Amino acid sequence: MLKTKITNRYAKALIGLALSENNLDQISKDLDFVQRTIASIREISILLKSPVVKRDKKRKIIHEIYKNKVSDIVLKFCELVINRQRSELLTDIIKRFFDLRDEHLNIKRVHVKSATEFEQDQIEELRKVLEFNLNKKVELSFTIDKNLIGGFIVWIDDTVIDASLKHQLELLRKKFLFGTEKLN
Repeated sequence: MLKTKITNRYAKALIGLALSENNLDQISKDLDFVQRTIASIREISILLKSPVVKRDKKRKIIHEIYKNKVSDIVLKFCELVINRQRSELLTDIIKRFFDLRDEHLNIKRVHVKSATEFEQDQIEELRKVLEFNLNKKVELSFTIDKNLIGGFIVWIDDTVIDASLKHQLELLRKKFLFGTEKLN
């Protein structure tokens, strides 16, 4: 609970600054870069989470890594988080920032797992249906899962829409088992 309050407070402060400076796009790009490097370089993640490494050393290392790669606002924000001894929460704060940004821009991120790659017209049709039902702009991300056999699964926050062939066959099997469907 406390962790959520802290990440929310820092993310709200940063989104407020980004909006007041009319710099939301650049700050978003920079934070995406920071998030991707922390996720891809294990040593940075370990550094930020380590209670043994002093905050001055963390701040210097982070400054050297990002000094010519991100805006001053983002660099100073990362240093502020480290100074306040919240470095282990940096990735959570960034994630919350993106959630708040999406709320502000009326965007809903939707993940789709499918058995095969979607054609462009299928993507647009799915996007259109989701945007109509959610009343938000939808940004889709896709992964391929050969175990699905056919169809797709959609994740919208905590909601799952399972339109996979495997799921449909399982539903049909249950109907046959419980006698609600009959074969001709």
